[in-house]
Amino acid sequence: MGSFVFGYCNNSIAGSLVQTSFVEKFLSDGNADSVVGGIMGAFLGGGLIGAVIQAPISNRYGRRVATGSAALLTVLSGALQAGSVHVAMFIVARFICGLGAGIVLTNCPVYMSEIAPPHIRGMLVGNHAISIVYAYIFSSLMALAFHFVDHPYQWRLQFVLLAFFGLVLLASLAILPESPRWLCEVGRHDEAWQVLQQLHQSKDEDDPDHASHRAAAGEMAQIKAQIEAERSLPTGYLHIVRTPHLRHRAACSILTWVLGQSTGILVIANLTPTLFGQLGYTITLQLGLSVVWTVCAVLGCFVNAALMDRFGRVKLLVIGGYLCSATLIFESVLQKFYLNSTNTSGINAAVAFYFLFIFVYGSTVDCVGYVYLSEIWPTHLRSEGTTIGIVSFFSCAIAYTSPASTAFATIGWKYYWVMISVCIVASTVAIFVCPETAKLTLEEINAKFGDDVALQFPDADADAQLELALGSKSEKSATPNPNPEQVEDRVEDVAVGEK
Repeated sequence: MGSFVFGYCNNSIAGSLVQTSFVEKFLSDGNADSVVGGIMGAFLGGGLIGAVIQAPISNRYGRRVATGSAALLTVLSGALQAGSVHVAMFIVARFICGLGAGIVLTNCPVYMSEIAPPHIRGMLVGNHAISIVYAYIFSSLMALAFHFVDHPYQWRLQFVLLAFFGLVLLASLAILPESPRWLCEVGRHDEAWQVLQQLHQSKDEDDPDHASHRAAAGEMAQIKAQIEAERSLPTGYLHIVRTPHLRHRAACSILTWVLGQSTGILVIANLTPTLFGQLGYTITLQLGLSVVWTVCAVLGCFVNAALMDRFGRVKLLVIGGYLCSATLIFESVLQKFYLNSTNTSGINAAVAFYFLFIFVYGSTVDCVGYVYLSEIWPTHLRSEGTTIGIVSFFSCAIAYTSPASTAFATIGWKYYWVMISVCIVASTVAIFVCPETAKLTLEEINAKFGDDVALQFPDADADAQLELALGSKSEKSATPNPNPEQVEDRVEDVAVGEK
């Protein structure tokens, strides 16, 4: 739901920019391009700040509280946007909306990566991106539906819905568990154990040989061992800058979303109806084609979620960067020759490449970017690390999206080449900088960056992992009901031995 709320926050403006009542209210004074740039920049600037403040909120108060604060900001901003009487009020409301969006966009992948089992973590965390696209589809459908509301309040209805979805997100927190890794980090081990049992569907404490119970105990052991090993480590952004293996992570985090945003995804997503309008389509077709465009996005995300655990994160990112650049090259060439022309075939080809672009992006970059960013950081720095990546996300989005309306009005198709050139360079650098993380536990990923891992399980078999933590089968039979404390004692012995 948090991911859905971010998507709705972001895309609710796309349809509004071509709705007649919105244009008459805010975009009819001859400075429409500047106003659109201000609206886009305010939201993305708020998102950048929200991404920065997410880490201290999440680390101190927990992942659920961070999401709750984002929900409250979404409700407030939705009400202000729906009730705006002046463009300045609307821009301020978009900024507040961006604050909430930045928090939830940063916090959701962290939370999901910390509760997902490693063998399907990519697919589950990939649902973050898929839910964002669901929101894009729903927002586009609502924009099309509200187009037929012949009343001055037509454009306000999108933001009434936004406030409603913020309330739904707030209510959903009542049934969501807290992250077990965060609970262990703040010393609430009993609660963490209960959450892990719930996640592994292991409620029968009298059956320690049950596979789900053993898996929960093994994960609890590894989490506690890793957190104890990291507890004495320094934290903060200055420490990240000073430490080589953390700088490597920071470089990967920044590079991930420099690549992702340089595909041009937010520029096209936020201006899709407007771009279709430049190709000569009516308002109804602009909004209708935008719905189809978002459906192509979600189809691509399903492909991405299915591939990333098999094919690997980095390979998909790199291939996606190259393929998105290739589609934008074709798009720019088609617009150079056929934009504002009467050549129906050329215009239709340009539209087709918009659809091909979003399917390629969804199939390769979209889900992977969020998954990779959230899983490469150790527990005690995961919020700060994710913040670094999402700040890169919003910084690049501001750089590309804020001037986009003016850029397309002045230099047209040439603006695509700004993004194409950066994307190709970023994709090439990622080949040599970013290590693969597919099918590894969060603790095992640490070793990829040269960290000391407190407890390593050399075999993939869950039973073998737990036996390493508990000792021989005879020891296990002597202790018929192992619990997390017993596992932890054995883990400490193993960790000391490894050191």
